[in-house]
Amino acid sequence: MKINMWKLLIVALIASTALVGCKDERDNFMVDDTISFINTENYATVSVYNEKYDFPVMKNGKGFSGATAHLTVSETALDEYNAANATNYVTMPENCYKFSATTLKFAKDDLRKIVELSWDETAVLALDKSKDYVVPVQLSVDNGSVQVSEGLDLLIVHPKLSSVSMEKTLAASLLPSAAGDAISCDGNVVLDNPISVMDVTVNFTIDNSLIAAYNEANGTDYKAAPDGFATMASATSQIAAGQTSAPFTCNFDSDLLFAGSELKVAGNMLVPIRISSTSVDGLGISNGVMYVPFTMDKELKGPWTLLEGEENCYAKDPNNGGAAWIMQYTADKLFDGECTAGHEWISWFATQIEFPITFVVDMGTRQVFTNFLISDYATHQGNLREYEIYTAEEYDGENTRWNLVASGKRDYSWVNPGTPAAFQPEMTYNYPVQKYFAGRYLKFQIMKAESSVGDFLYGRGKLADVQGVGF
Repeated sequence: MKINMWKLLIVALIASTALVGCKDERDNFMVDDTISFINTENYATVSVYNEKYDFPVMKNGKGFSGATAHLTVSETALDEYNAANATNYVTMPENCYKFSATTLKFAKDDLRKIVELSWDETAVLALDKSKDYVVPVQLSVDNGSVQVSEGLDLLIVHPKLSSVSMEKTLAASLLPSAAGDAISCDGNVVLDNPISVMDVTVNFTIDNSLIAAYNEANGTDYKAAPDGFATMASATSQIAAGQTSAPFTCNFDSDLLFAGSELKVAGNMLVPIRISSTSVDGLGISNGVMYVPFTMDKELKGPWTLLEGEENCYAKDPNNGGAAWIMQYTADKLFDGECTAGHEWISWFATQIEFPITFVVDMGTRQVFTNFLISDYATHQGNLREYEIYTAEEYDGENTRWNLVASGKRDYSWVNPGTPAAFQPEMTYNYPVQKYFAGRYLKFQIMKAESSVGDFLYGRGKLADVQGVGF
């Protein structure tokens, strides 16, 4: 069969025309090659103690071009950076650092080169501590063969001295325990710049010499706790390599606040926990103290259990008439922790009252009063305001060994109760403690009345409640 040459020629021409029309446009959507650092903030900080910093130089884009990049230390670039960022960095002396390479050759398909910047820890630690030294690394490319990405041609490497500090300067206020319960306070030490090459051991001490300066600076009047009251659960904490914090615990022994039943320290206390040293030479200590305050202002009030004095009330007055409203005025209302209408105590009314009027209560747990709060009831103010108050560790009836903690006449000022009187607030008065004794049992004595005539016939009167503060 003869081949028609003309037909073959026509087919070949059509095929070549089609090939010309199918142009490869796959690269149209890819960007040209560029070289850059990857830190968009132009800044990297690392602990001096790590002794090196590895950073990448990247080539991105189509991958059609090779290039030779150079790294230089540029004081001019640093001056511009300082001006733009209100910093005051200084270029580190050349003898302190070195690069693993300053010329980087990228083939067409290379994407990344890693550079190691290392420094001599001893030389850096010997530099002037008043200056902040950095290594300003400038990136450039030979002959402009590849563009350097705008704004990513400078890297400020800051080999920074690390420092350790307390996470908190002032801990939450604690209360001592009159009952000897275990008390502790937890805290953290923090490292501002992690050290990847070693653990950091932090040592602690209790430093009462700092209290005077704290009081002067803060207008406070804290006292030092007795020796041994505060002890560290461990004398050290360890910040693991690469980590930035570690916990610590301080324990407190409230029994050491007492000599027998008597409190040694009358007033709020402050325990300064200080970072005394670390295991790393040259490591700074910043904000190295956590202060733990102890206050003695816990609200102490009933309901407490009445042991003596049940008969000393209007409800038990043999001549009270027996009316239902009278029967609510019982002696336990004086220690029920309430100062509202219906919770007041009224003494006998119809017969001569014998002074002192004595009450004894069981508070349920060992407590220390630093101040008493004694409340009149609004309709009867100021007739019963001279007292003696005692506490005891154990109760044995008339054989109880009582410690006198407060005595004398409290303040008084008349406030017109208005109408209706029963809904007016009570008047609460401070009654200072003179001696600080711990005790579970409280004896409250009303020594005398101010008047025995008129509405205060026979020395009768009302009180809303006996309370206090302490711990």
